[in-house]
Amino acid sequence: MRLHVLAAAILSTFQYAHASEEITLQTINIQAERPSNIDSVVVVENQQAQNGTLGGMLEHVSGVQSSAFGPNAGAPVIRSLSGNRVQILEDGQSILGMNALSGDINIPFDPLFVRSATVNKSSDSVRFGGNAIGGSVDVDSGLVSRKMEDQEKEVELVLRKGFNNADAQGLRLNFNDQKHFSTNVQLSFQKISHYTIPGNSKASVCNSQLFPAKGGVNTFLADSCQKEARIQQVYNKSSQPYIDQFMTENPDWADGDFSFYTNNPTSVWQRKTYVNPVNPAYVPGTPTTVQNKINRDVTPDYHGTLGNSYSSNAHFAVGTTYFFDGGYVAASVDSKESKYGVPGFSMENLSFGSNYAEGMPVGVVIRQDKYALEAKLLEPVPYVESAQLRVSRLNNASGERLGATKANDYQFDTNQAELLLAQRRAGPLTGMLGVNYQAREISGSGSQLYLPDVNTTSSALFVKQNLDFAWASFDAGFRREKVEHEIENSGFKTSRNAKNSRLEDRDFSLNSYNLGASTELGRLFGAKLRYSSSQRAPEVNELYASNRHYSIMTQEEGDQNLKAERAKTTEFTILFGNRGFKASATAYSMKYANYLYLGHSGLQTANRLPLKYWKQTDTTVKGFEVDASQALDLGACGKLALSAFADLVKNKADNPDSLRAHNDGEYLPNMPTNRYGANLLWENQDWKANLSGTRYDKQKYMGKSVSDEVPLDGYTMVNFQLSRAFQLPNSSVREIEVFVSASNLLDQDARPHNSPLKYIAPLPGRGFQLGVTGKI
Repeated sequence: MRLHVLAAAILSTFQYAHASEEITLQTINIQAERPSNIDSVVVVENQQAQNGTLGGMLEHVSGVQSSAFGPNAGAPVIRSLSGNRVQILEDGQSILGMNALSGDINIPFDPLFVRSATVNKSSDSVRFGGNAIGGSVDVDSGLVSRKMEDQEKEVELVLRKGFNNADAQGLRLNFNDQKHFSTNVQLSFQKISHYTIPGNSKASVCNSQLFPAKGGVNTFLADSCQKEARIQQVYNKSSQPYIDQFMTENPDWADGDFSFYTNNPTSVWQRKTYVNPVNPAYVPGTPTTVQNKINRDVTPDYHGTLGNSYSSNAHFAVGTTYFFDGGYVAASVDSKESKYGVPGFSMENLSFGSNYAEGMPVGVVIRQDKYALEAKLLEPVPYVESAQLRVSRLNNASGERLGATKANDYQFDTNQAELLLAQRRAGPLTGMLGVNYQAREISGSGSQLYLPDVNTTSSALFVKQNLDFAWASFDAGFRREKVEHEIENSGFKTSRNAKNSRLEDRDFSLNSYNLGASTELGRLFGAKLRYSSSQRAPEVNELYASNRHYSIMTQEEGDQNLKAERAKTTEFTILFGNRGFKASATAYSMKYANYLYLGHSGLQTANRLPLKYWKQTDTTVKGFEVDASQALDLGACGKLALSAFADLVKNKADNPDSLRAHNDGEYLPNMPTNRYGANLLWENQDWKANLSGTRYDKQKYMGKSVSDEVPLDGYTMVNFQLSRAFQLPNSSVREIEVFVSASNLLDQDARPHNSPLKYIAPLPGRGFQLGVTGKI
């Protein structure tokens, strides 16, 4: 009864996520099996995925948003944390690369054939290390068969036509002998030339609020909008009553416009008296000078079309599994390529007075090749229920292009190995022991380098234990981790503003642990309480970055003397379930010691880039998430699921010093705003329909970059999808499913507050997609 009530109540997000803002019908379940029943774990199943980015696939989960670096790059943002604080894995192995350091680099992702993604919104450092201090996302690629398929072969063909949405084609094959071997092949392509938008690419505040009422220029807004904004003091020709006759006759003597005007009716020059005519433009009492406010676009302000928003993706992969009585062994090869533009963005951000027409668009190229081996043995030795081994080699190359010219290329070569031993149940006790090793090499080339060549190794030992009683469950975990950064010889040079005079190796010893409990409170209620203390070592950009990092519009400077972060997190969830109605409410508080952030120095460097240094301060991240759903049986009319959600997060410095308060504010900029939404999902035999709406409020908790961050209006995203499956039992094609979908139905000017490009690149306008999937 206890597990039934808790699982039913935790499923309160099921229907809302099922009605994602994407056109496909997705299902979310929160795992009830060990060891995740106390963590906030959500599994997003992708039955017919067509999300452009991993962040877009998951942004309908409460507490999770997309970084939205334009329509072509979006990483998961969990409770305001992302990048180095959210571990991204594929089939249990990390795929973090430059995507964790630079927001314009997308996470390689196949939106057509991914099976699911498991999101842990709790700190997951015990399981996946310091880079999971803010949670983790593990993508099941669908490439590896972990059980024998029901049929000897299956062919799936996917064709989709987009209208302000990507065109897509895909082929998935599985063939097996129903005994030992099963092989999967995946091939997919997605492409779009550009996106359309309902209005201008630049937000209206880029014109209306560049010059605050209190005076001066909002430099933060001007730089974010990629504007040249200046105020000139210009002589007011209406301020003096007479025109100087001598200067009119001798203009070579003039020092400026003011020389031609005077307050006197006559003037004496070289013993000669000149009668000064009346200034017809004279207005008594007007000031001598007036302000000329210069507002020029450094990059184009597009209308109706989002410039430089093209995207092209290709994916090919093969995976084979051999099954035997005591387990399986699987090997796979996976290759992904992406090319896309960063919309509304100029890497140069040209200086004052430049010819802005010479600015060149920024493009990104990514290639990721992964070679993986996975094995699982059942009961290999006494007292061990199973042993699982994962080994992989990840080659990730990502680069930024300025027009057709290479700005930089970075190569991330990562070797990983992990061994998990699950212990045999002993009464109420279950658990596992794991060891993990990772070796990563980073090398760069190009004229715009901001990172040195660095080799990083990490090794860890961790243990997780669970106690399951009839009245309650308890879990605990501990991880010991060692991280070492070693500087390699290269041509990299730090800037003259660098805090590091000579780059040095660093190493960190990390300890993380968590405790949790769940219990039933009567027949209808349940509760979960979780506490964790997690550490994260500073990453290479936080330690060693130097020079211009255009993708974040900053002169970024690291500090190799930084300390490890420590987050102490408390999370409490109350659950309710009764007759098809399910609800959950979670409140959390993360107390960070030595929280790492990019702090503004108050200065600017070439091309008006703000000079920022990686700094540390104590910070509190707190918020809540509420989910509720109701399932209704309509009899012959099918089934109806209604759901709603709301979330809020604040990221605030505890006791900021005067420099932090003045330059960066208490709240960091680009933080997610609060949301609330509702969803309707109807199913009847082979028909499915889904209508969802999410309201993104105007941000109330603003940051600074010396000047104040300017909030943008809230917006509502409404999406609809309809699909129909046709069963063809007497045909070689056994099933065909057709669908039509619409996104951003209200054609809103949607600008996520947490997007670094919110002022210059809105989300795409109203879009449609038609598709057909055939299974043989």
